[in-house]
Amino acid sequence: MSCRFEIDGTITRHYRRFNAVGTQITVRLLSPSTNVDPVTPFLLSVNDLFEHVLHYMSDSDMVGMTIHN
Repeated sequence: MSCRFEIDGTITRHYRRFNAVGTQITVRLLSPSTNVDPVTPFLLSVNDLFEHVLHYMSDSDMVGMTIHN
C-alpha cells in the first residue's frame, strides 16, 4: 500500500497527572498525481492516516485528530 501522507515529525509527551504518555505526529498530505476532485484524495489520505495510527496502538489507547491548513 502506498501512503498518501508523509510524517514530518513525532513528539512524545508524558502526562504525570494522568499517568499517561501521548504521541503527537505531524503529517503532510501528498498531492494527487492526477487532476481529480479535491475531496476524494483528501478522504483517501485521512483513511490511510487512520489505518497507520490504528496499526501502532493498543486496545485501550485513544486517538484525537486536529486538521490545520
